Amino acid sequence: MSEERLIILQKIESGDLSVEDGRRLIDLLDGREFIDPEGDGSPPEAGSTTGPQTVEQVDVIETCHEKTSPPDFSRWRTWAWVIFGMFVFLSALSALWMVLGWQTRPWGLGFWLSWVPFLMGITGMAATYRARWLHIRICQVPGSKPEKISISLPLPLGLASWFMGTFSGWMPAKVHDQKMGLMIQELDRNIIKNEPLHIQVEGDDGEQVEVFIG
Repeated sequence: MSEERLIILQKIESGDLSVEDGRRLIDLLDGREFIDPEGDGSPPEAGSTTGPQTVEQVDVIETCHEKTSPPDFSRWRTWAWVIFGMFVFLSALSALWMVLGWQTRPWGLGFWLSWVPFLMGITGMAATYRARWLHIRICQVPGSKPEKISISLPLPLGLASWFMGTFSGWMPAKVHDQKMGLMIQELDRNIIKNEPLHIQVEGDDGEQVEVFIG
């Protein structure tokens, strides 16, 4: 039993309300109209603010500088495999071009041109295979246009680690001494699948930069 109905019955029992008035108030209650058990049983006057008010639903707009949730890395991993498949297709197509060019004219122009997309496909496959994803969110100073900038791209930490380790002898001594290859490899190893690395920097002017690696 609702609280309003209980109050009405108590007033009828105490004699503060007649049975007819109480029945009318209960009928109004069943009709979802407002009643005031403390009043005289009459409906509220027009413009009165007494009683429950209708609350309109207001859409909450999330501003750039409010806390946001991390990206959905599972969706981006799916896209990584799609991109990897595209590079596989490019490599296979250019390999076919290479064979046809060789059969048509060995060492001809078509044969050499086929190496350009072939190398692009191989490089893309190496860069996107099991690659991490880098997401950068930049919230500029309020009033700047655009206020929010989002950048997402594959981050081939494995390929970068291999490159730094293989060609470290060709790099400056300062880079070689820091063992960048081992540092990148350790970073890749310590990133947990469902717990991306999150770095947030806020400038003095209110600009915010968020970096997610996962």
